Parts: sequence; C-alpha cells; structure tokens
Amino acid sequence: MAEGSEEGQEIVVTGFRASQRSATRAKRDSAVILDAVSQDDVGRLPDLNIVEASRRITGVSVVGGADPTKNRDIYQRATIRGLDPRYNLVTIDGIPLASPDWVFRGARLDMLPSSLVSRIEAIKSVTAQYDPHALGGQINIVSKSAFDGRGDRFFVMNANGGYNDTAGKLIRKGGASVRADATGAMRFGADHTFGIVASVEYQRLPSSARAELPGDSNGAGWSYFTAAGARTPFSNRSTGFLVPVRNQDYFFENMRTRVSGNLKLEWHPDDATEVSLFGGYYHDKDTETRYEILTLPTGVPTAVTATSGAFAQGDLQQGLTYQPVTRDTWLIDAKGRHDFGDGIVLDTTLARSKAEYRELREMIKYDTNPRPGTASAGFLPAFGYGYTIADGRPRLTLNDTAAANNPDSYRALYYRSINRNLDSTVDFGKVNLGINATADDRGFGANVGAAVTRTDLSYDQRYTEYVPATVAGQVTAGTLRGILYDKNPTAYLTPAVRYLLIDRQAAWQRFETSRSAFTTTNQIANNAADDFRDLETTKAVYAQGLFRADRFDVQAGVRYDATTLVIDTNQAPTTRGSTAYEPVRRTTDYAYWLPSALATYQLGDGMRVRAGVSKTIGRPDYSQYAARTSFGIGTDGTLTINTGNPDLKPREAWNYDLSYEWYMGAGMLSVAGFVKDIRNEIFTSSQQGPVTTFQGVTYQSVFVSTPRNAAGAAVKGLEVGYTMDRIAALPGLGFNANFTLLDGSYRQPVSAAGIASGLPVTRKTSGLIQQPDYIANMTLFYATGPVELRASYNRIGRALQSADGDTPTRDLYQEPRQQVDVQARLAVRESVELVGQVQNLTKEPFVVRQGTGRDYLNYFFPVGRTFWLGLSWKPNW
Repeated sequence: MAEGSEEGQEIVVTGFRASQRSATRAKRDSAVILDAVSQDDVGRLPDLNIVEASRRITGVSVVGGADPTKNRDIYQRATIRGLDPRYNLVTIDGIPLASPDWVFRGARLDMLPSSLVSRIEAIKSVTAQYDPHALGGQINIVSKSAFDGRGDRFFVMNANGGYNDTAGKLIRKGGASVRADATGAMRFGADHTFGIVASVEYQRLPSSARAELPGDSNGAGWSYFTAAGARTPFSNRSTGFLVPVRNQDYFFENMRTRVSGNLKLEWHPDDATEVSLFGGYYHDKDTETRYEILTLPTGVPTAVTATSGAFAQGDLQQGLTYQPVTRDTWLIDAKGRHDFGDGIVLDTTLARSKAEYRELREMIKYDTNPRPGTASAGFLPAFGYGYTIADGRPRLTLNDTAAANNPDSYRALYYRSINRNLDSTVDFGKVNLGINATADDRGFGANVGAAVTRTDLSYDQRYTEYVPATVAGQVTAGTLRGILYDKNPTAYLTPAVRYLLIDRQAAWQRFETSRSAFTTTNQIANNAADDFRDLETTKAVYAQGLFRADRFDVQAGVRYDATTLVIDTNQAPTTRGSTAYEPVRRTTDYAYWLPSALATYQLGDGMRVRAGVSKTIGRPDYSQYAARTSFGIGTDGTLTINTGNPDLKPREAWNYDLSYEWYMGAGMLSVAGFVKDIRNEIFTSSQQGPVTTFQGVTYQSVFVSTPRNAAGAAVKGLEVGYTMDRIAALPGLGFNANFTLLDGSYRQPVSAAGIASGLPVTRKTSGLIQQPDYIANMTLFYATGPVELRASYNRIGRALQSADGDTPTRDLYQEPRQQVDVQARLAVRESVELVGQVQNLTKEPFVVRQGTGRDYLNYFFPVGRTFWLGLSWKPNW
C-alpha cells in the first residue's frame, strides 16, 4: 500500500502498519457493522494462526477445548459479543464449512492456515443476505486473490523454528516446533485476465502439561455431606463444608501436526465478469497421551472444617489414555459474478465441503482394589486420606504412601479401545441478483436471492472393554511392575504419591500374553445408543431494499428461512444383555421470518453513525438434536447419562446495534453499543438424577446431562476501539487498542430435587455460557529503518463455562486470563527478514473455578512459553 506525502513522495507502508490500515479500510468500506484483522504487505497475519489473530478483533474472545480430559493449551474457537462459538457461523468467502466435530457447527479456527487469509472479518450485524445462524455474528475468512493489487506476480515464504518450554518434560523428547508456509500468486494470459493463487502450510507443535482436576468435568468432584453422612449437592441440607471426593491428576504429552493446501483459479476477462474456482484441504492430527492418578473416597468424612478433613477408606488408580485424533476437511467452490449493465449484477456460488473426524481412545487403568468381572473397584483403609484446602486447591495425604507408590499394589481394572468416527458433508448454493445495489450506486436499489444448505452428518462409536474375569485372572494379568517407564514425576493433588507411568506398548503386550484371563463387558449401550445421523436441509429466500445518497444510506429486508431435519438414532436397551435395538427416526422442522434493517449517516470529517436491528437464530448443534442416550459407569459406581433433545428449538434473538466511527488520516476511533434479547436460550443441564436401573443394576448415584431451552436470555455490551498507526511526534510509533464490556444472563430451570431443597423454580445465571465480562487488547509497534518491534497484550475476563441445574456451587467459571506476545523483525537484505517471536511471555495458565464465590478450584492447566525464530523471504519479482 502506498500514499503520497506532503512533498508528493510515495511512502510505502509495510509490516504491522500495513495490516492495521487494511483492517481499517475493510471496516470503512463494509455494508454491515464489522471489525477485522488483515494480512500485512507480505501476506502475514500479525499472529501465528487464525484463532490467535482473531482475538485482536474488537468484541471477539477465544476459547480452548471443551473437554477437560484433553489438552487445553491452545485456543480453538471464537466467541463474538459473548455468544458461544457454536452459535456463530465460520465461513470462507461466505461459504459454510463442514464440521469435523459433533458439538460445534463449522470449522475449528485453529485448523485453518494463516497462509489462506487476506482478512479475518467479525461480522456483527447480519442483513437479509446472510445466513441467520449468527446470534453473536459470523467469522468470515477472506481468501487471498491474484487480483489483490500486488502486481502480476507475488511470492512469500516463511520458515520458523520454535521451542516450547514445556515440551519434552515427560517421556518423549518434544523436539522443535516448526511452522512453515509459502504463498504464490500470478496473473497471466494475453491481458493478464487469468490468475492463480496457491499456498501450503505445515506446523509441528509439541507440548506437555501437568494438570489437576479436583472438581471433575461437571463440578461434582466437590460435594457437600449431610449431618447423617450422605452426599448432597445442596448446601442447605449439609454441614456447610465442601469436601473433595474425586481428585484427578493429569500429565499430558501432545504432538500436533497440521498440513494444509489451497488453490484458487480466477478469470477476470473484463470489468464486468469475475469467475473463480477454489479448493482447500486442511489436515490436523493431535496425538495425545494422558497419564492419570485418580483418588476416590468412600464413607463419611471426619473432622471436617472449611480447610481440612479425612476419609478412613479410599481407592487409588493409575492410568494411561492414548487418544490420537485426526481431522480432515476439504472444500471446493465455484463463484461467478457478472455486471449486465444498468445496475444489474448477478452473483452465484456453488460449494461442497467434507469433514472427517477419527479418534482412537485406548484406556488402560490399574486399581488398588479392582472387582473381577467388572470395571468397578472397592475401597481400602490404606488409601483413605486426609486433606487440606488452600486457595480452593485440595492436597491429599494418603494413609499409606508406601503402598500407593508400590507398583505391586495395583492390578488391572480394565483395558478399553474406543473408536469414534464422524463424517460430515455440506452442500451449499446461493444466488443473488442486485439492482442498483453496489456501493457506488445512488438512489433506490434492491437485492433478491435464495440459498440452500444441506448438511449430512453421521457419528459412530465402537467400544470394547476388557476386564480380568476372576481373581485368578487378576493374578495372571499381573501388577504394574514390569510395564512402567523409569520416570516418576510428582502430582499436584497427592504430592507424596508419584505418577506410575504406564508404557503403552508393554501394557498391551502384557494384555495379549494374558488374553485368556480377560473377559469383555457388556458395552451394548456405548456401541449403539450413542450413534446418530442428522440430515438437515435449510432453504431460504430473501429480499432487500436499499437507498443510497451521498451522506445517507439505508438497507432493509426480510429473509424466510425454513429448516427440515431428519434424525436417525438407536433405541438403547435397559434390560441386562438385551440386543434388541430398534432404529428410531424423528423428523422435525421449523421456519422463521427474519427482518433486518441498517442505516448509515455520514456526519462529515470522516465521521459516521450506524444503527441496525435484526432477528437471527442459533440452531442447536448436531449432538444436541440427536435423540441419543449414552451411559457411563464410573469406578465409584456413579451412573452418568448423557442424552440429546430432538425437541430443542433454535435460539431466537432480536439484535439492536448503534455505532459511531471516526476515520482519521492515520487512525480510527469507534464506539459501538448493542443489546441482544434472546428467547429459547440453549444450555446443558447437569442434574442429580433419580435412582436408575440400567441393564439390571440399580444405581443410587446418578447424574443426567441434557440440553434444554431456557425461558430467555439477554446480553448487552459496549465496544471501544482506537487505532493510530502514525504519531506525528514519533512517526515510527503506532498502537491499536480496544475494550469490550459485556453483561449477560439467562434464567435456568432448576431440577425437581433442587426445588424440593428450597431453590426457586428458575435462577438467574451470572452470564451466558462462554461470555466473558470484558475483553481488552493493546498492541504497540515501532518501525524504523530495517527494524519493526511489536508487543501485544490480550486479556479475557471471567466467563461462565457451565451452569448446574441443581446448585450454583457446581457452576464452572473460566478465570480471567491474559497473554503477552512480542515480535521483532529485522530486514537483513532487501527481500529477506529475520523474525523472532515469543508467545505467552508470562506463561499464563488456564484456570477454572467453581462455587458461589468461585472459592474452589475445578481445573488448573499450565501453558508454556514458546520461542520462535525464522526467516521471511519475499523476492522482488
């Protein structure tokens, strides 16, 4: 990008300044309310990947993985204006992607390569032309084009080697982190009317982490006890003290590899016609090994105070989970645009994307008192424990630490092999006819169009569990001795009990040698009841009227969006040994009229105001729809039931937006306020269930988790952004800052047991799920001669992660987290830059707490610091 100086010189804008100006220009030129982050002059984002770059956008926060039993050291998805990622669509050039996940719609942002990106847009006010699945908004990835204006040829290659200071701290040597990408573009043909863009990217990201999970994934790892000694989730029926009853230490080793490629062919034969064909492939493999210590008590705790107590008996387990996951996504699309003259423009899009998810989960667990023929265990006095609590973190002292550290104290509890497969295909088509509707047109205009999206997603689980059949079989299977690595790292929750790290290969060899000592358990429920297929077809038509004058424009329209859904599941048996599965098919549909309007008034001197109103929806995710039921039986005898809800209604939201924008010569100030009034809020309710008989066994301790619609929800917020890429007193200095305040809540129904305990029928939560109370960003950069320096600060406030249907004590909160990243670039010669970067300079962890005052730790996950050094080469062709 270039601009003229006062003396008529041409000033070439490069580096982060070029990225910032491009993002400002995108906001100014957009027909909707959006914020963006853009590539710089050599095609780089200001961060190492898309999800990290998107957190720099005003009003956008990012979240990690939803499964606490897996590594959580990276951000994966984005929330917009406090709305959960599952209700914000992710598109590439406006095209929805197939999901390699049954919990979220669309692509994981961390899978998509930065080499693909020209710009990342957070669209906050959708109009009739947009898919209405956008309660918070949409993340749109604008891909690179050979006609971006860099000339007829463009090529850049980036190669970075890195060191994660957590990698290689356990069994395997972590090795170097690697990130390399190359992008080339060329225009060719007699009049340079053809274009091609190609990019490839490779990443290798090793890490390890020692974590603790005292609260369990549903918050039930902390429990109250009644005066009679029974567990209860209700404080008003208890002695008043929370007690740690499920204490999990995890040690993770991860190796992530990502490979991607993109190819775009373009044809612009004249100013009136544009045709493009795009193809992309995105591969992500996460090979994770998790080592675990699990400590469980039984009976009534004694000498209980707010900070201490004891159990006379307990159970101790050491385990290994090997869980490699592979995700593959393909996309191909064809787009065309033709201007017929007289203000008539036709746009068409056809696309297909396909996604696959393949997970193998091998679980090996050894226990101090396993029951033969089952995957349950008993309790012994040697493994009872006393505990202390400091800062909400329990620390356990076992009655016999020597026995706990002795490999011969443990016998085989189970060997499991679980395969989870998902296949998803999305077909998409759209046509739009614009009449006097371009940004340069004046007077009245219109857009009319139609769109069809067909999603076919199927999920299959295959589950096999082996347990020693008899006491003699337990003896034959042996103890942990002989199948362990030499290392014995310490644990958080049980400081005097070390990890006994199981050698996976040696353990499976032991299993094969003693195969006759094992029997398989009945896993009918896990093999069929959890499978499902969703076939969703959405058809839409819309009409939009426009009026544009030099200082004022307005667009108003309506979209009719109709969805049909066919859900295939299996009816789970409840009788022991039953194999009488019955296929179940349910069909449901819904349709909405969705109006929208947006007006813009130019105040002059680069200032304008915008006001908008729209109605949007948030469709349930695929697993929430499915009328499936899965059962899990814990080694402590707890039955966990997860069930879908095919009667779920989509969220509905009325969205009200008002913004002020001031575009200055070298910067921008923006202030935006918004309110969202939401009906049919969807939340996952975790409740204490009634006594349940499953496969002939009656379970007293039951937890039921199911998605439900709440009566209503609301969120409001204020966004302020200020950028200045050149300061007169110090021309090399620039900055970008934004701050977002969010205030939301929904009313959650309380379980029957909760109402019986004295709780109200509904209770108001402290926020929407995954909605932080604030987001803050600050980036400073300084460029002089061949050097550019940049420091970025990001802080995401406290966010409600899940809300319990019985008691606020089990509500989980992601604690505020900040991250500092620094970068330096040195031009060592005309076309080569040396680039150094440090991510997470202060090694900030992920922390989840629970309790009405967030007094108790639920989860602690440390995150390391990563150092990068690399070269960027852009030849002057």
